[in-house]
Amino acid sequence: MDTKELQEQFKIRLSGVEEGTCCYSIKCNKEFFELAEISDVRDGDVDLQVEMKKTDKLVELNCHFEGLVTAPCDRCLLPVNIPLDFDERLIVKLVPVVEEGENDDDDDIWVMDENTYELDIFHFVYESIFLALPHRIVHEDDENGNPTCDPEVMRKLEELENESHEKETDPRWDALKNLKLD
Repeated sequence: MDTKELQEQFKIRLSGVEEGTCCYSIKCNKEFFELAEISDVRDGDVDLQVEMKKTDKLVELNCHFEGLVTAPCDRCLLPVNIPLDFDERLIVKLVPVVEEGENDDDDDIWVMDENTYELDIFHFVYESIFLALPHRIVHEDDENGNPTCDPEVMRKLEELENESHEKETDPRWDALKNLKLD
C-alpha cells in the first residue's frame, strides 16, 4: 500500500453521511508506524475499530485499539512486544464558523466547520497509540525476578556499574556530604 492509500483510510467522510451510527475498521501496521514516525515503535499490528455517532452538530468517535507494537528495550535495545488494548473517544463539534484558536483548549474535543467534507484522524490515532505506550519499555523479568534482556548487554552493564563504584570521589565533594541543611 502506498503512502497516499494509507493516509486515505484515516479520513472519515462527514459530508452527505446521514445521522446515526457508522462503524469503520482500520489496520495500523508497519507502514503506518513508518509514516507516523513514532521513533520508538519499529513495527506493529494494531486493529482499530471506530464507531461514529453523527448528529446534526456533533460527531462522536469511540475508538477501540487492540494489537501489538514492537519497540526497543530501554536496557538492552532488543525488540520488545507491547500488547495494546484500550479505548479513546473524540468529540467533534460542527459549528457555522470556526474562529482562529477555537480548537486549542481540549485535545478530546475538536471544533470544525459544519461544512467540513471529511475528518482526518491520522494524528489522533498516532497520538493515542504513542500515549498508550509505557514510560519504561523493558523485557519482563523471569519467575526468579531476573531480567530476560540480552545476557551480554546485562553483563556489560554490570561491569560498568561496578567500575563506577570503584572510582574514588573528589575529596572536595566529600566535605559537602557532612553539611547539615535545616
